[in-house]
Amino acid sequence: MTETVAPAPGIDMRRLKPGIIILLGSESHVYEMKVMYPVHGIVEISSTDAPLRLATVGQFLHSTHWSGGNVLSGWIGKGLVMQIRFRNGIYTSQPIVSARVSGEGWAYDVF
Repeated sequence: MTETVAPAPGIDMRRLKPGIIILLGSESHVYEMKVMYPVHGIVEISSTDAPLRLATVGQFLHSTHWSGGNVLSGWIGKGLVMQIRFRNGIYTSQPIVSARVSGEGWAYDVF
């Protein structure tokens, strides 16, 4: 018997175009990221979380499980925490539970 493995839903930051908006939700915060330079993970991000209330430019590094483990470069996935580098340190989000990607005249829910 062959087992089929389906890919987990998520967003590959590196494949997006500049100007795309990613709206993410965690249990306690909402994040809005505007993609600027996707190949390098450069985004403008704001959030309901106090350190990110004002839109700030940072570098999306990767996602990982809250307890550590595999690092998924450029990937945003359900249940994973994001790590974003700013000039004064690295921010770690709460686990992401919802994601929506939108552009000019279109939008879709990822998970």
